[in-house]
Amino acid sequence: MLQQFKKYIRSQAKAKDLPCTYEQINQNPKFQLKYQELIIGYLDYDGSIWSFHYSKWFQNQDELESLFEFPVKDKIYSSTELWPFFESRIPSIKQPKIQEYLDSHPSDRNNKVKLLELFGITSVNNPYKLTLNI
Repeated sequence: MLQQFKKYIRSQAKAKDLPCTYEQINQNPKFQLKYQELIIGYLDYDGSIWSFHYSKWFQNQDELESLFEFPVKDKIYSSTELWPFFESRIPSIKQPKIQEYLDSHPSDRNNKVKLLELFGITSVNNPYKLTLNI
């Protein structure tokens, strides 16, 4: 049964000409926000609500300051809109690399999860890395 499932997943990935992503497997993607190798917090999306919360490590340390948009360390923040801190990680569609991707994957134009996964790892705006937590 497991072999059949793996074969099916591989066939679906080939059919789309893209590897399977966490988003395709899990409908509630979770990103990790890191500073160097330290996990600062988690960004989740359930299909309609974005949520962000700090890691236990970050909540219990005093060296790094809280992010401006998320000042309370032990709060779970929720919003129907992606916060500017994360939204700014998605490059402008005017950039050739982004335009090329969207031309070949037009259905991803408004898929912020996919765009964050592909292009939001680093930002010129801050030293944090955003990676999909698989």
